[in-house]
Amino acid sequence: MSAADLKAQGNALFEAKNFAEAEKKYTKAIEASDEVADCRGLAVLYANRAACRLSLKRYMDADADAKKATHLDPTYAKAYARLATAKDWLGNYPESTENWKRALDALPKTNLKPAEEVQKAQYEAGLKVATAALTNAKNRVIGEGAPDKGPFIIRDAKGRMPWDLAAAIIPRLKIQRPTPSSPELYSSAWVIHGAYKDFMSGVSLMSHVYILDPISGKRAGMLGAVAELTNGIMRDSRVMHFPDGDFITKYNNQVAFEGKAYEAWTEGGPEVVIQAALEKQRKEGWKPTRQALSLTVRAWIMRGKMDSGLRQNHHVAVEFYKNCLHVIRTLREHWILESKEDRGVIFEKTFLFGVQQLYIDAIMQTYSTSDGAPELLEDLLKESDLLIREIDEALHQPRSQDPVDPGFLSSFYMYPKGQAYAMRGFYFNKMAMKSTTESVAFPLFRKAALEYLTAAKSYPEDDELHPYFLNVALGNMLNSCSFSTRETLDVMKRIRIAVPKAKEIWEHSALGATGVWKTFDNVAKQEQELRDMVAEGKYPLDTCLKMQ
Repeated sequence: MSAADLKAQGNALFEAKNFAEAEKKYTKAIEASDEVADCRGLAVLYANRAACRLSLKRYMDADADAKKATHLDPTYAKAYARLATAKDWLGNYPESTENWKRALDALPKTNLKPAEEVQKAQYEAGLKVATAALTNAKNRVIGEGAPDKGPFIIRDAKGRMPWDLAAAIIPRLKIQRPTPSSPELYSSAWVIHGAYKDFMSGVSLMSHVYILDPISGKRAGMLGAVAELTNGIMRDSRVMHFPDGDFITKYNNQVAFEGKAYEAWTEGGPEVVIQAALEKQRKEGWKPTRQALSLTVRAWIMRGKMDSGLRQNHHVAVEFYKNCLHVIRTLREHWILESKEDRGVIFEKTFLFGVQQLYIDAIMQTYSTSDGAPELLEDLLKESDLLIREIDEALHQPRSQDPVDPGFLSSFYMYPKGQAYAMRGFYFNKMAMKSTTESVAFPLFRKAALEYLTAAKSYPEDDELHPYFLNVALGNMLNSCSFSTRETLDVMKRIRIAVPKAKEIWEHSALGATGVWKTFDNVAKQEQELRDMVAEGKYPLDTCLKMQ
């Protein structure tokens, strides 16, 4: 079948909104085309496939296709517009504004046809939105709009951050041995301490990169910083912070340096990377492929974390984490029989769990800060269920005998599993909130409470998330009108017992800055009031409590 016939079929499928099948037809048409003989025709095919991928919310792949189309035909307005749209979704507003301008420049200056008038209006609107987003993004980082609190900002807390306080109690933990009868000896200090060591190792390596030639951009430095930074983040993402004001500049220099050294894929989406990695492995072997893939995936993780935490572009983080998972899972299937030493650490289950944990959190944040799209909520439940199932399967299989530190199991098994249960709780809570009748809402609130109670069990008592998830469970318990006074008091007591232990490490965390400790103090007061009323006979222990 000719490229023209395949294109026609793709167009028909696109009009019918069957974007996945249309993408396949355009791909076959691209493969059947001759770039030399029909450069402009091929540009249209790439731009059409980009439109499919935009509709499928695969923005990095759409970016790669639209960029290819602009290279093939620098006068193609639609290609620039689709590239600008992809850049918008990826939070790259400088390049978005530039490509909206190029789309407008590619249109005729006079005597526009009706369709071109429509295009011009669309492109002008796109440019206006992108320009406003760019200004807003700049103001959030510098100037009057800059944040003074947040996950990456430290103000007057030197020596009192969770990793500092954890380091202070590690010597005490080293002389104790946790046992089933002494669960308090399992400590979040091990987790955040290990995460901080990895993260700061990366920060230290970044300080050695410098530019040799400003014109060529040639750099010199030490490799491995991006791996250390991402190792720390996946151990415990709360470790992410900016130790100094030059962090972003240093990181950009480092990732450019490592990207060139390892020949990583700095452009293109997951489909491009997958095919390029398979070809690179066939031609060059494991070591260069392993290094290029590791840097590519880890750079995406860093991009997701920076966009989510610094710019609050949670939907961008969703895209990058999703693409990491797609690359890892696809190539893992291709190389299922290969050793860890050959294919690399990023294909280990523990690495996958770390990325999945970041992914579900980004989905939740996107839902919470957007219009609450139902499909996001369903994706959250599906991905959380998958993570729980895969961790349970992994825990029942023989694990590597490589030596690990005391926080490893928590970082890569228990914490991700706890996060997944919390996301299930979030799902049932939001479904309950949407319900219009108590008969539907109350059972959903009960499910949410049970999921959050399960989530809390995955964290040591001295982790801030232990009392936090217990408190979220408590709110759902009261909303469900299905838990007894006795059960309610038990959860309140567990919060009260955990708070001083968690505060010893996490008092000055990002979560702590939201006022959560005061919330816990109020729960303790409510517990005492409820106990007094029980003593006075106002609330029998075995009757259900209702939200007042």
